[in-house]
Formats: sequence, C-alpha cells, structure tokens
Amino acid sequence: MIALYRLDKELERKMTALLENSGQNIGYFYSIKSILDQMMNPFVAITTEKYSEELEALSLPVVSLSIDMNDVRRAIATLPEEGRGHKVVVVCATQKEKSWLQQEYALEEGQPQPDCTFLCAKELAYPQEQAVYLVPIWNRHAFALHPASQQWHPVEPSLATLRKAVQQAASLVTYTKERLREKHQMEAVVNSAHDAVIAVDRHSQITLVNEHAKMLLGLSGDVLGKPITDYIPHSDMLRVLKTGREELGEIATVRDRSIVINRIPVIVKDQVVGAVSNFKEIIDIQKMEMTLRKKLHDNGLSARYRLDSIVGSSPAILETKEQAALFAKTNATVLITGESGTGKELFAQGIHLESGRAVGPFLAVNCAALPEGLLESELFGYEDGAFTGAKKGGKPGLFELAHGGTLFLDEIGEMPLRIQVLLLRVLQERRVRRVGGEKVIPVDVRIVAATNRELAKEIEKEQFRADLYYRINMLRLDVPPLRERLSDIPLLVESMIREMNEQHEKKIKEVDEDIYPLFQSYSWPGNVRELRNVVERMVLLAKGGRIGKEDAGFLFARQKGGHDGRLPVPPEASEAERNPEAQQIASALQQTRYNKTLAAKALGMDRTTLWRKMKQYRLE
Repeated sequence: MIALYRLDKELERKMTALLENSGQNIGYFYSIKSILDQMMNPFVAITTEKYSEELEALSLPVVSLSIDMNDVRRAIATLPEEGRGHKVVVVCATQKEKSWLQQEYALEEGQPQPDCTFLCAKELAYPQEQAVYLVPIWNRHAFALHPASQQWHPVEPSLATLRKAVQQAASLVTYTKERLREKHQMEAVVNSAHDAVIAVDRHSQITLVNEHAKMLLGLSGDVLGKPITDYIPHSDMLRVLKTGREELGEIATVRDRSIVINRIPVIVKDQVVGAVSNFKEIIDIQKMEMTLRKKLHDNGLSARYRLDSIVGSSPAILETKEQAALFAKTNATVLITGESGTGKELFAQGIHLESGRAVGPFLAVNCAALPEGLLESELFGYEDGAFTGAKKGGKPGLFELAHGGTLFLDEIGEMPLRIQVLLLRVLQERRVRRVGGEKVIPVDVRIVAATNRELAKEIEKEQFRADLYYRINMLRLDVPPLRERLSDIPLLVESMIREMNEQHEKKIKEVDEDIYPLFQSYSWPGNVRELRNVVERMVLLAKGGRIGKEDAGFLFARQKGGHDGRLPVPPEASEAERNPEAQQIASALQQTRYNKTLAAKALGMDRTTLWRKMKQYRLE
C-alpha cells in the first residue's frame, strides 16, 4: 500500500489520479496515530518535506514531495507582468528543499535562468523591494505571518514531479514488503531464543531487543532507536563498537542477577556497523544443563518416591522420615544403614526429591551387583578404545550423568577396595577421569550411600577404607527393620494390594482382619521386601476379590520352625547361623530346594549377590 500523509485536498486528488493508474492500493492518513495503527502492514508513505521527519522517526520508508528548478521557472513564467521584471527571485523552502534546489541551480550554471536566492524560514529578513518571493504550495501556511507574505507566490509541482514520486514509491513497495517480512521473521527468531538479545548500530542506538532482555535489564516501553546509554550509562557495548573485538563468557551482576554475557561486533567490509549482546542468567544455564542431562541420559532410574510416599505411621518410621527431611535440606553426603529389604533406596529417592537438586538427575548403582572392572567403567565412564569391547566414542560414567543431581551407591560395603580409592578421590576433588582418558571433568554430585553391613567392623577386617567411611558418614540415617514397626503392617499391606491390583489386573477388595495379627507375630527377617513377596503371592493365588487367612497357609508352615518366624537355632550354632540375614537366605534356599535363581527372586536380590552371601555365611 502507498500512504498519502497530510496532503491538502488538491494535491491529494492529483496523487490519487496518478496512483490509480499505477494499480497501487492507496491509504489516506492525517495523524501519527492512524499511521501506527497500520504499522503491521507493509506500505510506503508519500508526504511533503515538512512531515517526512515525523514518519522517518517511525522507521518507515518515506518519499518526500519537493519542487525542482523547472517548477520554479514555470512559477516565474506565470507571475504577473510586474513580478517578472524583478531582479531577484527568493525561493522559501525547508532546509532540505533549500539544499536540493541549491544543488540543482548550481549544476545548471551557464544556462539562461533567473537570479535566485534560496532561504529557509529562519533566514528570512524584511522584504526586499526588488525581490519576488516563491514558496512551495504546501509550505504557504508556514510563512503566512511573515511581513513579505503579500509578495509571495505559490510554486506547484508539475505532473512530472508528482509522477517521479509515485514511481519511486511504487518501486519501494516490493522492497518494503520483503524488508518487513525479514523484520518479523528476525523478531520471531530473537523472541523465541532462550537468551536475552539486544543489538545496537554504529551510533549505539538500539536496533533490536527481545522481551527477555527487556525483563532482565528492566527496560519498558518502546526503546528502539534510542541510545543504549539512556538505559545503561556505561554500557560495555560501546567498547565493542570501538575495538571491534568480541567478548565471550563474561560474568556480571545486573539488577542483583548473575548473568553470563557474550558481546559480538557486527562487521561489514571491515567496518564495525553495530554490535550484538546475548546474555542469560547463570541459574537458567544450570537448570537447562540438568534438564538436558536428564533427557539425554534417562536410564529409568529417576527418583519417583517422595518421603511422603513411604508408608507408615509408627513412631520409628515417622522419626526416620523427619530426620531424612532434615538431611535433604543440606548438601552433605548421607549414609543410610539398615537391614536388607527395609527400603533404603526409597529414603534415598525421597531425600533427593526434597533437596535443592530435585530438578537434577537421580542415578543409582548396586555396588555388589557388578564385577570390579564393570563397576569402575559404570561409575567413571571410559574413552574410546579404553579396553576390549569398549563402546565406540566412549561412554560417560554415572558421576557425569548425575551432574547437578544425586548418585545413590547401594550396598557400598561391597565395593572393592581399589574402587573405594577412586571414589574417595572423586569425593575430595569433585572431579572425575574416565577409564583410559586424560581429561579431568568437574562434577557436582551429591552422594547418598547405603549398606546393610556394619562398616566399622568391615574396617577392622580391612574390607573397607576408614578414610572413605569418615567421608561418607557425615549424616547417618538408620532405617528401622519391620519387626520394630509392626503396627505399620496393615497400612503397608493395603498399599501393596492397591499397587498389585493395578499391576496384575486383580480386584482384591477385602482383606481378612485375622491376617494382621498373624503377620505381626512374625519377625520378618526379610523386612518390607519379604512382606511384599508374601502379599504378592497371596494376591496372585487369591480366589475372588477377598484375601483370607487360608491364603496365608504357607506362612504358617514357615513359622513352624520357631515362634519368632526364624528357623530353629541350636545352641552350638555359629555366629553366621544366628545372623537374621543368614537365617532368611537359608530358609529361602530350603523352600526352593537350593534353586539359586528362585531363591534370589524370593529374596529380592541378584543371583550374584545371593551367591556371594552364601559364600560369606558358608551356606554352600
């Protein structure tokens, strides 16, 4: 569209006639507000020089109407007889019109032409007797109060002059459409960027800024076209404009926010024509890194259980949950102790989700389930070609993947001594080196460890390093065994049945109340894990939607060995035979006729762990 801005009716009529023949859409505007309402549409404005500056401030393409020397000569030719005999012709115009006319007049030197003087309004003095005054028709009102106004004659642009303006405007329309499309595309790209972005031209005037930058810098309103020093008096962008050197990764504090800044000069043909700065809050970078690590390296071990998800209302479990919540508020290493099957990993996940690292990854590894070499590569990662069978390109270890989050080391008491040395170094230096690599990688990981062993005794046996023990034993959380919280059994059973109904598509709606006293008379050497196995068996074998006392018949058979739920212990029994865990393993082996795979499944542990514990307790 071609916009006619603040033209008088006669001039507007002539321009409209010319534009209608050119096939252009025409708009008529008489105020800045009406122009602003159409800023999203591509158009070129035609106006007189008097109003062109108003529109140029809006960064609009403007074609200014102006008279030329032909129009001046034609105006002189139409003067009354007495006017033509004057020796001096004074042409009154705006400053720009005066400059253009002077240049044209000088270029025609040597050709027959009137003796002309060109003046702008502030240069006019009292009228000269021998002068005739000419003024472009659109400027006549500006000089109406001057003493020489009675001697003034209007200069009208010829059709050729108007046609030039129309042709120039028409040629700019296509260019304007493309520029507006590029502008909107650039604004969309910049506004969609995660970074705050601001750009200036060679005069340090703001040419581009996105909403994120306005928010971080505290800018409001329309700032385009204004000097950046109006908002940032000592802006470092001025230095980049002067030196032409980029500045990357600088850290600064802006409005009490820590940000990292990149400043890059815009260079065209070896000339600095502007500069661009992009910046981001450091906390946003940290959150993004954590999110990316979690998405890229999700291995199914993200934390799911909060402390509130741990079932139980007994004083023992409530105290443990309260202590765990207190530990979660710190960043210190936590050592969780307790018998097998007490739910130590649930507490580890709960501590992670209650901590400031909740948005970071939670990764877990069972130190007893992996051979020494494999455990090392899992924890610390390896480089390409570090060993036979190494994955091409290498692999990051759990310490790298858990950066910004929590790494749970289950059964840390089973960790080989050589790996303990490497772990201690990582905990001290907060840096990790991959197997076969030379580069040292900084890591920010919180360690939560768990064990069912008495590590103090393991230290005496030289099976665990004392320095590592003191490093991980900053905060200790003891998870009570089920036999110390028997009152929680009804709540645990109900929770397990609801979960298993979903898993196995069962419809258990009722539980015989007589089952609970039976369960509470048993010592549960396998703790909550054993209770879960028992409940799952009852759910799978239940007939109808009810679990009765008869469904727990297999538990009666288990209790025949002793009133406390354990196998009978002869007086001459060894220490291993008196150990609750050894009793549990021996019972499982007997029930499965020493089928290690079935026994390990019943006990809720890996076959490798079962084999190692059988060797430890001499149950082969």
